Amino acid sequence: MSGDSNRVQTIDSLRGIAAFAVCFFHLTHLPKDFLSEGLLKSCGSYGWLGVEVFFVISGFIIPYALHRAGYSLNYYGRFVLKRVIRLDPPYLVTILLSVTLGYLAALAPGYKGVPYAVSWEQVLLHLGYLNTFFGRPWLEYVFWTLAIEFQYYLSVGLLFPLISHRSPVLRTCLFIALGAMAISISNEAYLFHYLFLFMLGMLAYHRHIGLVTGWGFWLSLFLLVMGTFYTLGSLVAAVGLATVCSICFVNINNRALLFLGSISYSLYLVHLPIGTRVVNVGNRFAQDPITKILVLVVGLIASIMAAWLMYRFVENPAQRWSAAIKLKKAAAASGSA
Repeated sequence: MSGDSNRVQTIDSLRGIAAFAVCFFHLTHLPKDFLSEGLLKSCGSYGWLGVEVFFVISGFIIPYALHRAGYSLNYYGRFVLKRVIRLDPPYLVTILLSVTLGYLAALAPGYKGVPYAVSWEQVLLHLGYLNTFFGRPWLEYVFWTLAIEFQYYLSVGLLFPLISHRSPVLRTCLFIALGAMAISISNEAYLFHYLFLFMLGMLAYHRHIGLVTGWGFWLSLFLLVMGTFYTLGSLVAAVGLATVCSICFVNINNRALLFLGSISYSLYLVHLPIGTRVVNVGNRFAQDPITKILVLVVGLIASIMAAWLMYRFVENPAQRWSAAIKLKKAAAASGSA
């Protein structure tokens, strides 16, 4: 049991690292004319890789949670409902926040951008993560990753019997099929493009429950990393490998990271509508590197505070509502799965 507890702590810590990395990347790169090229901006240049960390984590934690719950295909509808109830309330609040702040910012004195405008169609398509398929922009850039995750949830619930099958032949055939799709379909709007990252997480899940050990694990890891390298590049492959090894072999138990992990989903959602606007406002008064650093710190603090409020009043209740829906057995891997 302590091993499972350590694993969940490691997952939460990795989530915290990933969410903060993405937040730092956007706050140092998105606000126009904020930071010039230099050390500070360079420190955030690779923060976008936090998204890839999230994909590997999902590849591990969702099958693991289904395994712990004794899931079967008869409960597919409940599984999808659990995910919707778990994830959509913070997402919907962020949509409302984004639209409201967008209109208010355009009315603020000194606003120099184009008039803010969104259509009902654009907003409503967010309800099914469908914007990409209909050629409509996301209200916030990070929402595209939620669409990929939702495609994964729909798929993993159906494929779970094969993912967790005791037969290594069937699991190998599944991975070959998934790998072939990842190589053949390169459209970034679809799950297929990122399948090798999710499969890396699935491999960690297989190792954790004893479906693969020894040389079988290392050979599979090598092949999946090579697949990630081929489809997504060397940098993403290295991050995917590091994430899997952290899940499998490292116990990360840091209070600050665990706190960030607990609010990671909320931080991921609100740092754009809150943090970047704080930085944009502060940048009007920042004339030197020291004040720009201060503005960045204030933007990060504002993002974390907003994320904590979102977690406290929206995400945490949604977690409880989701946990009340059982998947055959009353067990779960993690309340934040």
